[in-house]
Amino acid sequence: MIYFASFLSAMFVTMALIPPLMRSAEWLQFVDVPDERKVHTRPIPRIGGLAMAVGAVLPVALWLAASRAVSAYLWGTAIILAFGVWDDRKNLDYRVKFLGQLIAILIVVVHGGVAIHSVPFMESSRLPAYVSIPLTVFALLGITNAINLADGLDGLAGGTTLLSLMAVAALAYIVDAYALMVVALAVMGSILGFLRFNTYPARIFMGDGGSQFLGFSTGVLAILLTQRPDTPLSPAIPAMLLGLPILDTLMVMVLRICDGKSPFSPDKRHIHHQLLALGFDHYEAVFLIYVAQALLVVAALFLRDDPDSLIVGTYVGFCAGVLLFFQWAASARWRARPPGGRPPASFLARNGRWPGQRRRLANYAFFFAAFTIPGYFLLAVAQAAPVSAGMGGLAAALGAVSLFLYPRQRRQPFGAIERAVLYVTCVLVVHLRQTGGDFAHMALYENIYMAMLAAAIMVGFRFSSEGRFQVTPLDFLVIFLALAVPNLPALHGSRIHLGAAVAKAIVLFYGVELVLNHLWRRWDCLRLVSYVTLLAVVARWVLSS
Repeated sequence: MIYFASFLSAMFVTMALIPPLMRSAEWLQFVDVPDERKVHTRPIPRIGGLAMAVGAVLPVALWLAASRAVSAYLWGTAIILAFGVWDDRKNLDYRVKFLGQLIAILIVVVHGGVAIHSVPFMESSRLPAYVSIPLTVFALLGITNAINLADGLDGLAGGTTLLSLMAVAALAYIVDAYALMVVALAVMGSILGFLRFNTYPARIFMGDGGSQFLGFSTGVLAILLTQRPDTPLSPAIPAMLLGLPILDTLMVMVLRICDGKSPFSPDKRHIHHQLLALGFDHYEAVFLIYVAQALLVVAALFLRDDPDSLIVGTYVGFCAGVLLFFQWAASARWRARPPGGRPPASFLARNGRWPGQRRRLANYAFFFAAFTIPGYFLLAVAQAAPVSAGMGGLAAALGAVSLFLYPRQRRQPFGAIERAVLYVTCVLVVHLRQTGGDFAHMALYENIYMAMLAAAIMVGFRFSSEGRFQVTPLDFLVIFLALAVPNLPALHGSRIHLGAAVAKAIVLFYGVELVLNHLWRRWDCLRLVSYVTLLAVVARWVLSS
């Protein structure tokens, strides 16, 4: 339960903090003003990193036992966030930024014991301290700045880091590194909470505070995961997990040096800039980078036990493929579409009756989700095993929060807190469904229902006329997680079928979103469903105690 709790509480806190931070950003002078290097054309708050860091750190501080590594990570995060937020407000000189990063890294290296003891092809030889410590400092500085420099499009740094952390969490589960898994899930939850406000067109940026926090956290976790004395994982795995940001940073710096410029001078040579120059739009560029990072992450998971030569060779081949593609595109003057061009409309889009058909299909999808999700909730609770004290207490607390908010939110759209409560209710239902009760005779019917609900969600995505409900790269990212997690190696034997539980929870999340965005003024219907479900869980708890 601590894994779900760390993920959901981080997402909940991040989503709750972002709206007030957005409102106060101009007063606090945390606003990103567009210039010739920026893609956006209007001032946007850049204080989302503060919400992410608080959301991720809170469950780690609450639920992980105090240790040198955890303490050092928390102090290092505080330092790097402080300098990052300071930079977002004052645009610090890069040397001051490096000083903050160096202090944070030295804390985790010296006090926390984070160190690179072995390198690829030399696992049998333990590096001496005078080599290990400088190498670790250099690696963490590089990873932190690689994620920072990759933060150039809406949702880009958050999405690629989310994919890397998914692999970190899965590998931590495989090698029984449960503390690392809790931290990885907490940071993942904060990223998902942030991305709902950051996907194109973004309403808030994470800023340097957020991107440096993500780079620092991912680097520390990757080193701790692969440098444990008893781990079977190759020390080459971090190169795969962080491969695209590393490639992007090295490529840009080499090009700058070749032009006689400082490697830290700003320009538009990053991978995302080159994709935009080739005619891909913002949405397509982010999606393509997600796909590339996902390929690396999946390869890292399946190659985790293979020789270093195969892992390093795979990564080098990937990097060569990316570089050759851009070289070919430049020499052949290839473009995805001409400047200002748009893809031609399809036959169905040109059909005169198609607008009416779209609305009808979207309505069918909505009504299917609106009538079946409440039934699934109540059936799962009714047939579940006796509810534990932890689950019952959580349901009671969520119900109390919902009832407290009801007088203010009655007949109004769901706010961030109510949405988070509804998401947690979905997870409660899935947890009850997976961990107890006799559901063997219903497994086939449940799988059929989940497939039908997923189909209805895809129809709703595609054909909804609501401007508030559009497909974004985040949606593809979450769908990838739903498809990938159940098929991750070594997760099939889990007693609670973790992968299936995650997939079902994500399908329910999107089903709830479909209903929420079509209910118009009938918001209280879904509130009633949430209250009744939570009340039923509390009642099962009381009766079973």
